[in-house]
Amino acid sequence: MKKTSYEITEWPEKTLFSRQEAAKILGIGVSTLDSLIPYSELPRTVIHKRVFIHRKELEKYITSCTTYVHQSRNLEKEGA
Repeated sequence: MKKTSYEITEWPEKTLFSRQEAAKILGIGVSTLDSLIPYSELPRTVIHKRVFIHRKELEKYITSCTTYVHQSRNLEKEGA
């Protein structure tokens, strides 16, 4: 099944998100963002010692984590 890209609707004027903002969008804590999500999966940008995450990278990460459940599997479970 084709993955549909995710678009962040919060803060439409922003291109770069702080770690705190990115964690809020993902629904996780900043320490989880820092320790569990490797830079290879969610690249960060450092500007004057501050760490940011680009909107497109965050959207790509969310899309890559999205899974789809086939309706037939749901029906099989309900009928069992």
